[in-house]
Amino acid sequence: MLDLEPEKPLSVPFSRRRFLKSSAQFLAAFQTLQLFGCAEQSKQNERQLNILNWADYLHPDAIPEFQKRYGIEVVYDTFASNEALLAKLQAGGTKYDIIVPSSYMVKNLKKLSLLSELEHDRITGMKGLMPRFLNAQFDPGLRYCMPYTWGTTGIGYNEKILERLGGRALLSGSDKQRLSWNLFFDERFANRITILDDAREAIGMSLKRSGYSYNSVALAELEVAAQALKEQKKLIMCYSSDQVIVALSSGDSLLSQVYSGDAYQARRENKDVRYVIPAEGASIWTDNFCIPRQAPHKENAYKWINYMLEPEVSAACANFTHYATANYLAFKGVDPELKQDPNLYPPDSVLQTCEELHDIGKAVFLYDRLWTEIKCA
Repeated sequence: MLDLEPEKPLSVPFSRRRFLKSSAQFLAAFQTLQLFGCAEQSKQNERQLNILNWADYLHPDAIPEFQKRYGIEVVYDTFASNEALLAKLQAGGTKYDIIVPSSYMVKNLKKLSLLSELEHDRITGMKGLMPRFLNAQFDPGLRYCMPYTWGTTGIGYNEKILERLGGRALLSGSDKQRLSWNLFFDERFANRITILDDAREAIGMSLKRSGYSYNSVALAELEVAAQALKEQKKLIMCYSSDQVIVALSSGDSLLSQVYSGDAYQARRENKDVRYVIPAEGASIWTDNFCIPRQAPHKENAYKWINYMLEPEVSAACANFTHYATANYLAFKGVDPELKQDPNLYPPDSVLQTCEELHDIGKAVFLYDRLWTEIKCA
C-alpha cells in the first residue's frame, strides 16, 4: 500500500419592443452563465491527466494516491503493443498527456515529431536514475523520455505440466533456467503455446532462434523467420499480448512468449509458472514516460513524472508488477527475492545474449506485412 502524504407565468402583455428588450437581457444573462460554465469546465479540465499505458503496469494504489495528493482526475487507457500506441497517436489521439513507449518506439515517435522535449529543470527525480539509463542510444540525454522500468521478453512456462508432457529432460540439466526458443516449435506442446501479438517481438524471436538479429532488415533472413512461424501456426493456441497473464495463470498455456513482469504476475496466481531468458537470448527493453507534443495538460504530466520517480512509488510499482526498476534509489526498496532473481535482474553474462529493439525505419512495413501473412496463413 502506498502511503504518501499530500505535499500539501407573465401577467403583462408583451409588445415587440418589450420582447426584444427582454430577449436581449435574457441573452446577456445566458451568455454570462455560459461563460461561467465554460470557466468552471476549464478549471475541471485543468485538474485532469490522461494516461495511455500498458495494462497491469502500476501498483493499484498509484493512481488513487496521485489523485488524492494533487486533486487531479486520472483517465487511464491501455494499449497492447508499441505499434498500437503509434496507431492511436497517428489516428488523432491528441488527448493524452502521458504515454509509455518502449525504447525503439521513443526514437520513432521523436522522428515523427509526436513528442514534447522535456524540461529537465521541472523534473526532480532524475538524480535517482541508474547511470546506464541516462544516455540511452534511443534518446541520448533523455531529451524526450524518462525511464520507468526495464525487462526482457522471454519464456513463461508451467513447470509442472511441462514435466508431465515430456519436458523433464529439458528441465533437468545443470542450467535448467536456460530453456530454448525451440520449445515453441515442438509438437508435443501443440495448442498450449501463446505468442505475443506483436510483429517485432514474434518475428524477432524467430530471427533470434535462427541465429539472426532481432533487428534484421535482410529480406532473406526475414523470410526464413516468417516461414518458420507460418509452419508453427498449427501449434499456437492464440496470438495475444494482453491476455498472457490469464492464459499462464489458468494453466491453459503451457508455454508463452511473455514480458518478464507479466510472467511473474501470472505466478502470483499459479505457483507452477516460471520465467526464463532463453539460451539463444531475448529482447531487452526500457519503457519510458513521455509527454506527447499536443498534450493538453502538460503541467499535470510533469507532476505525474515526478511522482512516479519518487523512490517509494517506484519501488512499490516494481514490487507489484515485478518489472525491473530503472531507479537505483527505488532499487533499495525492491523485495530481496526479486533483486536476487537472475531472470529479472540478469547478470552480464546473460545480458550479453539479449538485444534491444531498434528503430528499423521503413522496414517496419515489411515486418507488418509478414506478420499479417503469418496470422492469415
